[in-house]
Amino acid sequence: MTSEGWVGRGVPQIDIEAKLRGQTEYIGDVRLPNMGHAVIVRSTVAHGRIRRIDTSRAERVPGVLAVATAADAPEVKFGPYTPDWEILARHKVRFIGDEVAAVAAIDEATARYAAGLVEIDVEELPAVFDPFAALAEGSPVIWDEYADNVSTLFTIERGDTAAAFEAADLIVDDVYATSRMYHAYLEPIGVIAHYVDGVHVLHVPSHIPYRARQTYSTALGVSLDKVRLVVPPIGGSFGAKYEMNTPLIAALLARKAGVPVRILFGRDEDAAYHRPRPPFVFRNRIAVRADGTFLGRDTEVVGIAGARTYWSPATVATAVHRPDSLYNFNAMTGRGRLVYTNESPTTAMRGFGNAEALFGIEQMIDEIAERLDIDPVEMRHRNIVKEGETSLHGWYISSSKLPACIDRVSEMSGFAERRRPRPPATAGERVGTLRGTGIALGHHVSGYRPILPDYDGSSAILRLGPDGSIQLYVGEPDVGQGHVTVMAQLAADELGVTPADVQVQGIDSAFSPAAVGTLASRAATMAGMATLEAAADARRKLIAFAAEQWGVAESAVAWQAGTLSDTSGFNEPRTLREILHRYGVVNCGLPLLAQGVHHPKTVMPDATKYGNASPAYPFAAHVAEVEVDCDTGQISLVGYWAAHDSGTVLNPQTARGQVLGGIAQGLGWALMEDVIMSEGMVRNPNFLDYRIPGAGDMPPAVEVEFVDAYEPNGPRGAKSVGEVALNPVVAAIANAVYNATGLRCKDLPISPERMWRYLHLGEPVESSSAGAMR
Repeated sequence: MTSEGWVGRGVPQIDIEAKLRGQTEYIGDVRLPNMGHAVIVRSTVAHGRIRRIDTSRAERVPGVLAVATAADAPEVKFGPYTPDWEILARHKVRFIGDEVAAVAAIDEATARYAAGLVEIDVEELPAVFDPFAALAEGSPVIWDEYADNVSTLFTIERGDTAAAFEAADLIVDDVYATSRMYHAYLEPIGVIAHYVDGVHVLHVPSHIPYRARQTYSTALGVSLDKVRLVVPPIGGSFGAKYEMNTPLIAALLARKAGVPVRILFGRDEDAAYHRPRPPFVFRNRIAVRADGTFLGRDTEVVGIAGARTYWSPATVATAVHRPDSLYNFNAMTGRGRLVYTNESPTTAMRGFGNAEALFGIEQMIDEIAERLDIDPVEMRHRNIVKEGETSLHGWYISSSKLPACIDRVSEMSGFAERRRPRPPATAGERVGTLRGTGIALGHHVSGYRPILPDYDGSSAILRLGPDGSIQLYVGEPDVGQGHVTVMAQLAADELGVTPADVQVQGIDSAFSPAAVGTLASRAATMAGMATLEAAADARRKLIAFAAEQWGVAESAVAWQAGTLSDTSGFNEPRTLREILHRYGVVNCGLPLLAQGVHHPKTVMPDATKYGNASPAYPFAAHVAEVEVDCDTGQISLVGYWAAHDSGTVLNPQTARGQVLGGIAQGLGWALMEDVIMSEGMVRNPNFLDYRIPGAGDMPPAVEVEFVDAYEPNGPRGAKSVGEVALNPVVAAIANAVYNATGLRCKDLPISPERMWRYLHLGEPVESSSAGAMR
């Protein structure tokens, strides 16, 4: 925390009052003149060949403005990673909910009625819902271009893994499976499209608007300048709202109808047909010396893409290789496959494959520690990648206070005292209520170079008006994490004003800088550095202008807390507001424009992901304490402690909120959340049957501390906190459950039913995919 200024203070989010008063206009609040309302017509079969689509009855309904099918779209396949997207299904449907047609009308009720009149004749084809069945010879082929149903294959080898396993004193080998997880954001998917003067204007809550704009221009068959993205306030995303085909459906309808068209999902439609976190199955083998030193790792990962790919290809690659930059495994081989099934497509979610991988790795580290009779805290200390080292995959760790995090969380939690000395070995000992404590580590990135191949980094524009107004434009949207507040704090410190004086503008591709976006925990680090550069540029220009007006050398002009002074003493000091007014007078009302560009110290990794892909890496150590009711299988989280290295904490209040949110989200994933699929259909598309944690599920108190740290490549020494806050949570809880019960839970979620069956029947309830891998 800085000794003075705004950075380091727990400033409330500058937009919080508007949100609390209901004044923030999300996409569901936006009304454009003559706006139509649209409904998507979806497939009711999981796999089939489209023989005929008859929209004539729908088109005759009074109030219908337009009906769209694939015939209204360019015949092109596209997508963020794999060209397996269609705006609307053209020849085949591939999952229950696949978009076949859409109807726009004067109101939603009319659109919904007319949508029910669209006739779709589909020749049903055999479907496949299990990834290992999809990999088997003779399985139904979902995309002709991928006859083996593998959308993505990622392989990697570092060092001599075979020699590592030959030299090992201990080899652990096990299978872990993670579940589908609904993003459960507050605001369901919604978009508005308008076609104006040959330009598709899309109001879309995307937090990667520039890259999404590239995808949408390809899909619509127009140049980039013919697509404009306006980003309204975003009511949460966690990765689901990167890129979607819903805006493209709205664009087809708007162009055809000649009026703006909105598509707004209800919760059930959002939960049933949008893109959950992909389930993964991991086969992990770890080779270890008798002293607990890791020698090598071998991993195989199978993930479910669903019927087409969104951001899951990058997620599966992350799941294969990222743990090797947290721990020194010294050698590794990995293979990841992302498999098509006839189910709703999956996409990235907070943690981006890293959290999934650590669920198994952190439990196996505890198992190794137990088998070698080494303290689990000491086991981690011996094997982590440390500051100044380069990881197996080329990550240069410019700063790391992870050792301090491990020690601090151990002290905060009283880990050694709380931890059960020996978990029960037999069912007879598992009675009543048991308590256990578990530890896990996490890490992540602060931006990731390959996301936008054109460039990395960020840019910012400051507009300082003659009236003293200060407007900041960056290309990274706020998704609720407090990004605009932190940017305002940084700019305020540099310009000698308050954060309330800095108006951080919303994202509009017609005015905002093009940016990689808000993902990979990059917003504060990248946009923060660009904001500092823009503020420095503004100060240089103001000093130069004052020197010109005063007739002195620039070296004679001093800047102090937003006031310009002539050190020669011939001119009176001027406040920022006064000098901006004078600038406007001299320049006929022109505002002072300043800009900043930040080029981070990153390199584009090669095809095997080798290279320093991020300028900074955050770290965390978490401890969880659980209580297990052996009669019901119910698991309660009764204590939680987190120590984080996020460099300089720009805003402790928002940073703590990010950690608390990550803990709550991880608790839900660990113990209750699971998108239940049956024959390709989501069976729990609502918050009654898909339960997310409430306040009562959290421990009575959660202790969060940020260790004293400084990152040389971040703004004022800061690095990210958003995703690393989730990454250790699920593993820490699973390790605590083992410490309480002696049962190693390898499939998510660890639900009461699954726990009860394990406690009383002696066998874990595993997913079919995990069983196939085992």
